[in-house]
Amino acid sequence: MNFRKWNLKTDYEFLTKWWQQWDFGIVPIECLPPLGIMIEKEDTPICGGGLYIGQGTAFGFMEWVVRDKNISDRDSHKALKICIDELCKLAIDNECKLVYTVTGTEALQKRYTKYHGMDLTENAVKTYLKDLKGNTYKKMEWILDDEQISKRNSNK
Repeated sequence: MNFRKWNLKTDYEFLTKWWQQWDFGIVPIECLPPLGIMIEKEDTPICGGGLYIGQGTAFGFMEWVVRDKNISDRDSHKALKICIDELCKLAIDNECKLVYTVTGTEALQKRYTKYHGMDLTENAVKTYLKDLKGNTYKKMEWILDDEQISKRNSNK
């Protein structure tokens, strides 16, 4: 396996395919960070993730870590390990001192602490988002959890 920085123009199709495999909404391309890592096996992308860096800060936000659902457990473990490690190195290369991430996925929660030395900082948290243009991201299913999608659907 090898890794490279992602190119959203060519890698977005893989990311959307994987999000669909996991029944996750499609993150609009303009909402993804320009920095990210793709993991490839035999020149085929199998895993990726992004890194937001706040301008003028030493703070990185790792997000949208996803893999091809059809790869083996062994390849999955190895690809995720490489991806997360390389995202942390990318943060260091960009002079970040902290990397923050959020996930509701139990497997990633375990991985972050067991394999990547991350500290759990919060257990019960609610996240919020405001669409500053009003209706640009009307459905926002790409960022809602199942409970919020169900609530929205029941209010229709």
